[in-house]
Amino acid sequence: MGNVEKPIVKVCDKCIIDYVLSPLLKSKVKNIFVAVSPNTPKTKEYVISTYKSYKNISVIDTSGNGYINDLNECIEYFSEPFLVVSSDLINLTSKIINSIVDYYYFIKSKNPDVEALAVMIPKEKYPNPSIEFNGLVPVGINVLSPKHGYQKEEIMVIEELIFNVNTKDDLKLAKMLLNGRK
Repeated sequence: MGNVEKPIVKVCDKCIIDYVLSPLLKSKVKNIFVAVSPNTPKTKEYVISTYKSYKNISVIDTSGNGYINDLNECIEYFSEPFLVVSSDLINLTSKIINSIVDYYYFIKSKNPDVEALAVMIPKEKYPNPSIEFNGLVPVGINVLSPKHGYQKEEIMVIEELIFNVNTKDDLKLAKMLLNGRK
């Protein structure tokens, strides 16, 4: 994506991170934490300035030593299960977010040992996935418990295409997808 931090790359005149924060603000999620690092100073500045009037959005500073390390640093901020949403999803909706939250609590009520939830879509719904597990593609949304190490995980398969923007080709597809939605 060039020299621009991915969360603030514009797709159809809107920063990618806005496609994530907007539906989160309209969902059942009460508090939103945006993890930033020394690698994303402009994203931090953008979130703070754009969302300063939202008292339920906070920034967590991480070391920027990779996704897993940053996620482990974030775990320290939580005392109950939390939703992790990648900042590069351009067609997320509050309805999808709410269904994921509801599903997690439903399966947790049936099986209290469940600690995590991975959200996936069938491979045939996703053009050229970079990762695939048994015909399923992770969408970049998970529920995690605030503990380190292994977590007993369930998988939720959704039919809606949740599109991650990872490459310049993905950026072109994202624009087509969003323009087709208007």
